[in-house]
Order: sequence, then C-alpha cells, then structure tokens
Amino acid sequence: MNAATLTNHFNLHVSGIGYLNRVRWVQPKQAGRKAQPFLACSVSALRGNAESPDYTYLDLRVSGQEAAELVEKCIEDVDQNRKVVISFKVGDIYPHLYERDVKVDGRKTGEKEMACLIKGRLLLINTITIDGERVYSRQADDETDSTQPGEDPATSEEDAGLSGEESQQEPEAQQAPSRAAQAPLAQRRREVPTTQTARPTFSRTRQGAREALAA
Repeated sequence: MNAATLTNHFNLHVSGIGYLNRVRWVQPKQAGRKAQPFLACSVSALRGNAESPDYTYLDLRVSGQEAAELVEKCIEDVDQNRKVVISFKVGDIYPHLYERDVKVDGRKTGEKEMACLIKGRLLLINTITIDGERVYSRQADDETDSTQPGEDPATSEEDAGLSGEESQQEPEAQQAPSRAAQAPLAQRRREVPTTQTARPTFSRTRQGAREALAA
C-alpha cells in the first residue's frame, strides 16, 4: 500500500472505570449492510472523589469479538442486578441530544425536556469485577484494540438501532459494593476467564438468541 492509498484516521480514546448496565442485542432499523444486530451496553463511568464519585453515562456499541464475548458473559450478572465493574477503553465518543419525558417520583408528568448522553464504541475491557471479586484481568502486554488505521469511526447511521427511547435512558448510578457483597464467587470465576489466552466463548443460549434476532 503506497502513501496515496492510506486513509487518515483520528482516534479518540477514553479510559476509565465504571458500572456495566443494560447489556442488550440491538436490531438496527435500516436495511442493507448495516442491518445486522449488534451488542450494546451502558456504562456509568466514575469520576471525581473516590469517596463520593460523580458519574458520566456512556451508551456504547460493543466493537470487536473479544469485547463482545466478555460483555455477553456478564449479561446474567447484570440482569440479576449484581455490581459489575469494568475498566475499559472506549473510542469515537460524541454527544447525543434527545427528548425525554419529565418524571416526578418515577411518574410521567406529560411534559418533555432535552437531555444529553455520550455515545461511542466499547473497544477494550481490561478488568471485570463482580460483587467485589476480580474475575477477569487482561494481559498487560496486549493492548491491541478494535480500531485499525483507516477504519471508519462509528457514525449516527450505524447507531440507528440505538436512537429509540430505550437507549436514551440514563442509567441510575450504583453505589460501590459493600464488604458483605465481596464474598468469593468460585462459580463466576469459572464463567469469565482470567487471562486472554483462554478466550471466552458465547453460550449456546445467547448465541441462539442472536441468530434468531438476525433471522
């Protein structure tokens, strides 16, 4: 490949720690090449004072096989409201403005308001901690992510399946796990690999659900 055929690409990467929420398969509304279902999730990223952190809400499309397999392994834990904390790298972030219902004490008032969240792509997961126990650690010498030079960043068209009201809900901030929640979880350690060499695989149930959605 000569210099004339190279495609310039600017990478915008953000690293952090946060709570994994709302893991789901999304079926895009448009037809054609980009109509394939994809895995999405939300992350309540922590910032500020560790004793009383604030949260930045990220709505993410999971990019890359490794990240997708790891996130899918956590679906059951997230659905059961366990505290799933990940250290992550996301890319191609951009603000998304949308209209939502105004609620008082959880009830709709009939009024609307504008809100904003950050969209992007989940490229890499370095660690996973569930209810206080570390169940996955990425090898420190392998930092390859899903964004290759010349690859187009995520666009609003790709994320059309995330434009519905479901994806525009800000996840509630979770509290840090208590000491009582940090008991050993041997079974969960077996479900999520602790090294990258033993790469995770999709469960039969989840893979079947994804194939059914694609059909």
